[in-house]
Amino acid sequence: MKKIFNFIKNKYYFKFLLYIIIFTVFAIGFFYLDKNIQGTNYNLTLAFKQAFLNSFLIMMIAAIITIVTITFSIIMVVLTLYSGQFSPRTLNDFLQRKVPLHILGYYIGVIIYTLISLIITENYPSLFFSNLTLFALIIFVIGIVLFAYFIHYISKSVQVNIYIDKLVKEAVNDIEKYQETIKENPSIHLKQDSDKIKTEFNNEFKIEKTGYFIDINTKKLIPYLKKNDINITVIKPYNEHVFEDDVLFKYNTKNKSFSFDEEIINDCFIISSEIGNYSEYRNRTMKLVEIAIRALSPGVNDPSTAKSCIDQLGYIFMKLSDAHYSLHYYDEENNERLTIKALNYDLLLYDHFYQILLYGKNDLMIISALIKALTRISKDSNYDMKNSLWKFAKYILKDFKLKELHEFDFREINYELKELAIKTNKYSEYSDLLEQE
Repeated sequence: MKKIFNFIKNKYYFKFLLYIIIFTVFAIGFFYLDKNIQGTNYNLTLAFKQAFLNSFLIMMIAAIITIVTITFSIIMVVLTLYSGQFSPRTLNDFLQRKVPLHILGYYIGVIIYTLISLIITENYPSLFFSNLTLFALIIFVIGIVLFAYFIHYISKSVQVNIYIDKLVKEAVNDIEKYQETIKENPSIHLKQDSDKIKTEFNNEFKIEKTGYFIDINTKKLIPYLKKNDINITVIKPYNEHVFEDDVLFKYNTKNKSFSFDEEIINDCFIISSEIGNYSEYRNRTMKLVEIAIRALSPGVNDPSTAKSCIDQLGYIFMKLSDAHYSLHYYDEENNERLTIKALNYDLLLYDHFYQILLYGKNDLMIISALIKALTRISKDSNYDMKNSLWKFAKYILKDFKLKELHEFDFREINYELKELAIKTNKYSEYSDLLEQE
């Protein structure tokens, strides 16, 4: 029942239907209230006759329909701007915003209220409709105020910097919620293993299925590992496609003759024919990428917006830190049993920065912004992430001969590259990179 309610609630028409029901109840309720209070001091003080009410409601319908028409026209203009200035994928963001939906729902409810009021009062020309008329006046004034607010809201919505800030806040909020769930799980430990010597895993387990690796049943797997005194590290990140005979994880065990129970492994490691849902933050970051690409296109030519998107992507990925990269599961006796590589950082960087690099490779300010973003990400990164960041920086500079750059161009690139090399402990490789012909 709850799933059905949530499904209906997420539909666009749910809010419209809710306003229709509310205003229908108001219209019928005030009508019967006015019938029951005829002749009272309150009724005589607000002596609105049926003729006045009808005239006002007809005028009110015309005004509200005009406002709704203008509102729809404004929404269409905004959707056109979103598609042209931002990205076609951002259209749904505006359509799902609460303010436009509630305002349209309110106007639809007001129209329903006026129509029902006209119908049910038609046969009572001698009655005074105090509450029905007073409420009509109030909701009409509120409708005018809401229209003025809607114009102000739209003027802010089409500003790209405000939309970018909104995407960033939502993405960071998703990441922080995920990190909170990790902190609340007593079996998960987060380790900052940036420069520590890694544990050597001597044995490999090869998967016998082909598909997408989407999840692990840790509640069933950890007790099984504890029982057999095994610790494993999963080398395939979530949502990566695995083939038969690929190494899924490596493990250590004191029992040299040990072999895994295939039924347990099949139950614990979920391999699906379809890719799993990406994290919510990824939906926002990919929209930032599309905005940056659109800004770098010749038709728009707005590198400042692209640079802002790159900076914000660096900030979001910095927030990911080690919490999204590797998760370390411990048993009740505080022995490490399972390490999961939850994120393929090479793929993450490539997916988000490749197209920006493709469109902005001739703009040194964009190249500098990309390297600066990698430097920001490296702040709280671990050993593997730092390797990925430095490797991707070299990919960004693959078409550049740094020694041949002009002094000003070299200074723009070198400062950020040197900072990245220091943060990722790759200063010797940085020196070698500068010496390349």
